[in-house]
Amino acid sequence: MTEIRLDQPQAVVDSKGYIKTDQRPGFYKLERREIVGYSLVDFAMNLVFQAVLMFITFYYTDVYGLTAAEVSLMFLLSRFWDMVNDPMMGAIAERIKPKKGKYKPYILWGAIPFALAAVLTYTVPDIGHMGKLIWAYATYNLLNMLFTFIIQPYISLTTVMTADPQERTKLNSIRMMFAQGGGVVVALFIPILSAYFGKESQATGYQITVILLSIITALILLYSYTTVKERIESTSHLDPVRVKDIFIQLFTNKPSIILFLLFLGVYGYNTVASASGIYYMTYNAERTDLVGLFSLLNVLPSVIAVPFVPMLVRKIKKKNTVALGLFIAAVGSLALYFIPTTAVAAMMLAKGIASFGYGILMGILWSIVPDAVEYAEYNTGKRYPAIVYTTIGLGLKGSLTIGGVIPTWVLASVGYVPNAAQSAEALGGILFLVAGLPAIICFVTLVIFMLFYNLTEEKVDQIMKELAIRHEAKNN
Repeated sequence: MTEIRLDQPQAVVDSKGYIKTDQRPGFYKLERREIVGYSLVDFAMNLVFQAVLMFITFYYTDVYGLTAAEVSLMFLLSRFWDMVNDPMMGAIAERIKPKKGKYKPYILWGAIPFALAAVLTYTVPDIGHMGKLIWAYATYNLLNMLFTFIIQPYISLTTVMTADPQERTKLNSIRMMFAQGGGVVVALFIPILSAYFGKESQATGYQITVILLSIITALILLYSYTTVKERIESTSHLDPVRVKDIFIQLFTNKPSIILFLLFLGVYGYNTVASASGIYYMTYNAERTDLVGLFSLLNVLPSVIAVPFVPMLVRKIKKKNTVALGLFIAAVGSLALYFIPTTAVAAMMLAKGIASFGYGILMGILWSIVPDAVEYAEYNTGKRYPAIVYTTIGLGLKGSLTIGGVIPTWVLASVGYVPNAAQSAEALGGILFLVAGLPAIICFVTLVIFMLFYNLTEEKVDQIMKELAIRHEAKNN
């Protein structure tokens, strides 16, 4: 190790030219260009992912022409496939080591196929109802598989970029600010552009809009691949992950189980609120002109909230930061439930408050996950970041079930009829989806997390010190 005086008096550079933040192994300072490049991946992925969260249910029922029951069944079956596909992708990422890096090559390999799958998903073929149903099943699942192909290795990248918890928190906070920024673009431009390009056909409007977003997505992913550096050597391919290792993680890593439930709740809250927002503004408020603004307020305040997360973590620690985000999101949602649709300003304010709480959650969630990776190695003696991330990430995929199946199931049960005046029962069902259910999800998630998650910063620090001793002993 060679000490070199840089801008910071105590800066230390290792033999490869990487700046250290601590003498412990893997504690590296991340470069600004790298942080931005890494964060842009999530911005790009969310141009498509948020389009699915916010508009895919409405698109399938009111534009594509499927029934609510058909969409509900498709989402449910797709999540069963995710339970197989996601762990399989995590195992693949751990078992092989491409020449260009352990995790980052998947960004390059998946960029163009993912963009093409998004366009196909938002294409309405003229092949009859059954043909369209098959097409929807095939393209939706292809899109989800390619999303997993990129996102699972991508989120594992943090474990080989730096081991410094503060750098990881900063990286993931900025990353989620960019991710929510992608949501802002979707919320703002899909309603506007789909209406502009879809003057003669709604389907054409959605397709052209998604084509534009997909091109931007692919270009950003290709650029971001060039910015990320894997500093920490991963050796998981030398001890290939086995099926039993996945089950060991599932049943012995308590923090990852609680984080799975946290991700399920947080993203479940957002998918339900996002998917039902367009129905609420179209039928309850009867303000289709404000769909774009309502969707924007679903994400814009969350972008504003994310930069506050590092400060909150320093002041009240990670666990309490999560609790604060859940509480604010629940209060905003509950307020929306009781506000009449004629009180537009109050309605938008409540939505903004809920979104601000969600932004706090987005800024902290992915900063906690590396702690579960360290705990898993401490507990089992094996380091498989992609498996831990996959286990927790299944909560995200499970949330798509909550956000896809429950809204369509509720709509079908209350007699929702696309493109028609809705009954009082149907309007009540939509209100429950946009406000009541999200509030319930947040409160339940808050109780579970506060009661059962016990991986504090102090405990993680002790774990990392112990792991450093183990690694040093193993190397000697």
